[in-house]
Amino acid sequence: MLSAVIIEDEVLAAERLRILLQDCQVTLLHHFEHPQTALEWLSQHQVDVAFVDIGLPEIDGLQLVERLNRSSGVPPKVIFTTAYEEHALKAFDLAAVDYLLKPIKMTRLQAALERIEPHKNTDEFTAFKVMSRERMVEIPWQKSRYLVAEEKSVILVTADGKTYDLPKTLIYWEELLGERVIRIHRNALVMRHGLDSLVRLPGKHVDDTANWGAKILDLEEVLPVSRRQLANLRKQMRAR
Repeated sequence: MLSAVIIEDEVLAAERLRILLQDCQVTLLHHFEHPQTALEWLSQHQVDVAFVDIGLPEIDGLQLVERLNRSSGVPPKVIFTTAYEEHALKAFDLAAVDYLLKPIKMTRLQAALERIEPHKNTDEFTAFKVMSRERMVEIPWQKSRYLVAEEKSVILVTADGKTYDLPKTLIYWEELLGERVIRIHRNALVMRHGLDSLVRLPGKHVDDTANWGAKILDLEEVLPVSRRQLANLRKQMRAR
């Protein structure tokens, strides 16, 4: 399941695209009306595809994508949306996946999405399936932040602070999620995209070394980092 953001200042156009994406089973993570807000969010979050309107206020869509491409993170695939054809050449110079004219048609949107994910592997992990209010729901892995083992269960914590019980063991989820997660403690896995920074905690270990914690993106929690995992965690963060 692809994840997406919409960067569009026209409310009706954004709503139409949202409905089309829902029909295409694309998870919409956010809608931004202002380009600067979108840039700030994208500097800290990962998403598969960004639908960018060219006629944005203050910073037009072409300038926004130029800034994204110069950023140190992993930029999303870009699909431009516009009412005009004259920007197409510049759009493709910026390695855009596609250039959709408004009003966007379902067939054109599906063709654009096919360019991003042409051979979808149905066995690839895309979402956690959890019970919520007596029904099964799917939580896209991009919305998760960390997993923690508590007694005989594993708890999934999402970006909005909600918690869900998961089946299986923490080791099972570590193997399934692979490079998406980093182990910070024997009872905790943090999603790579959800790891904000390392912070020094008050107090010291018995051998007089400092305590360290992992600050989690979007949340107030600081999770303890074990000494065994500290060196690897620092190495992983330097490589980002």
